[in-house]
Amino acid sequence: MSMRLKKLLALSLSVSLVSTGIFVDVGMRSVTAAASKTKQAKDKKNVKKVKVTVAQKKTIKAPKSEKKTVWSIVSGQQNISVIKKDNGEIKIKAQKSGNVKLQAKQGKKKTIYNITVKKQAPKKSEVKQLTKFYKECFIKSSKEMGNNWYADGDDFLHDKWIEWDDYGYIRGMSLESTDTFTEIDLPRFKKIKYFGSFWGMSKLKKLDLGNNPTLECVFLKNVDVEDDTIFENLNEINVSKCKNLRVIDIEQAGEKFTELDLSSNDKLNSLGLEGLRGLKQLKMPETDNLKEIVVKETALESLALEKYTKLDKVCVGGNQFNTLKINMEQKTEKDIENMYLLFDNNLKVEFISSKSGIVPNIKRLDNHNLWAGIVFSNYVVTDYEIPECW
Repeated sequence: MSMRLKKLLALSLSVSLVSTGIFVDVGMRSVTAAASKTKQAKDKKNVKKVKVTVAQKKTIKAPKSEKKTVWSIVSGQQNISVIKKDNGEIKIKAQKSGNVKLQAKQGKKKTIYNITVKKQAPKKSEVKQLTKFYKECFIKSSKEMGNNWYADGDDFLHDKWIEWDDYGYIRGMSLESTDTFTEIDLPRFKKIKYFGSFWGMSKLKKLDLGNNPTLECVFLKNVDVEDDTIFENLNEINVSKCKNLRVIDIEQAGEKFTELDLSSNDKLNSLGLEGLRGLKQLKMPETDNLKEIVVKETALESLALEKYTKLDKVCVGGNQFNTLKINMEQKTEKDIENMYLLFDNNLKVEFISSKSGIVPNIKRLDNHNLWAGIVFSNYVVTDYEIPECW
């Protein structure tokens, strides 16, 4: 065989081997890509979506398999409760709105259930009562004032100061109108947790919040305007039999507001009374739950705090009394050192304590500069979650 023929045969063989390798490589990549798509499709099939509503019960079934099903909640455990769990199915009850990831494992196979828990729609009774409330308070009073801010056809349910809870009840309301309310009667809303105004209501005379077992926070104050007549016509606030009331904060009421009865609010732990120039009588609860108190610029002639041994933040000044007793007998030395007390120079403070030499963090300031340089905890904002729109 000639040398030239041998070279041609060698070249031909090389080309053939290269081509074969290319096709093999392309074929392998095609097979790999197909397998990957099959796996993705398979994985996609193993993820299922489930929708439930708060308080709804739901039975979820696992794919048929000869292997035992092991159920587990991967995330969002607080949003559901498990009623019953069998080999091939699980029965759950939705507790809170949010997302839940549930897994069913059968051997090496895993099936994921992405559960969306939605809030209940507002109760018809709540909608009816709320509509009536707005018609009584807003429409009537605004018409009396000669304006048409609120008409009969307005959609009150989507106003930003109303919040519904997961079970379709009103969770809380913030009233932003300054001139329309004269009387508010709220016992009809039995599930409400917080109620008040950050903007003042100069026409408000009476606020009845009594007999609300779920009410936790009441606030009447103004965050933007320095005005000592924000609630100038207020003469009565009823919070009796609100057994879960924890926070009450009232600022800037006129001479007509002379007394406040908190004797039935056993869970009260934060009290703020500021600029209540007519307040002469304050009935405090008998239990020892109070932790924070501000009593500033009132007409009170005395304030008994001896029984409240859990107090750790106290601010008093500009009142009619000049003596204050604070009991620290049940506190540890660390508790006493962490305690914060702010008062004016006209006040004599007597500490009741068996631990001599240990005193709280005390700031003495004169009447004209009571808050200068001091940042006192805002108990309403820090102690209660409020919607961002506020």
